[in-house]
Amino acid sequence: MSDSLRRRHGLEFFLRSLDQTDTDRVGVHAHILDGVAHINLRGHGEDVEFLNGVEKTLGQPLPLAPNTVSNGEHHVYWLGPDEWLIVSTANDASVIMASLQDALIKQHVSINDISGGQVTLRLQGTDVRETLSKGCTIDLHVDAFRPGECAQSGLAKAGALIGCFDGPNTLELIVRRSFADYLARWLQHAARDSGIEFRQI
Repeated sequence: MSDSLRRRHGLEFFLRSLDQTDTDRVGVHAHILDGVAHINLRGHGEDVEFLNGVEKTLGQPLPLAPNTVSNGEHHVYWLGPDEWLIVSTANDASVIMASLQDALIKQHVSINDISGGQVTLRLQGTDVRETLSKGCTIDLHVDAFRPGECAQSGLAKAGALIGCFDGPNTLELIVRRSFADYLARWLQHAARDSGIEFRQI
């Protein structure tokens, strides 16, 4: 993928169209993560050589329990028994992919850079879970969806991957680029009572 595409997250027009006037209260801070790489990895989750090769390359283990995440230098999401999503900085994507290919050269694996097709938003604030619950099909209560967990779910009329990393009031939301503008506008509407602020970081 070219550097010019990496620098574009897909919500530039949405951000330019915003009229973010100061409000007394902001219950949701929506940070659009720029320069983020998404690498889809498929392999045999029960193969020790595969697991060791990936862990040595990434510096952290793959999550093996369903609907969990590994949080280290990278965010690694469990998508299925033989599929993971590695989220890292865009500058690292080519290096990570080359290193994985070298480490797993004898393995039957699939490694694909899907960065251009996805957008990541980090949602923070006291009203994040309540806002997402207005359109989400899973239970986002703090006792049901905890740090270290992730879920693929319907959100409004889009499919999304939701991860919980840094405490109860911080969630990461990954959505296909083609749905990103729609979902950002849905968030804007869903959080109208609590207040929402969008920023690119």
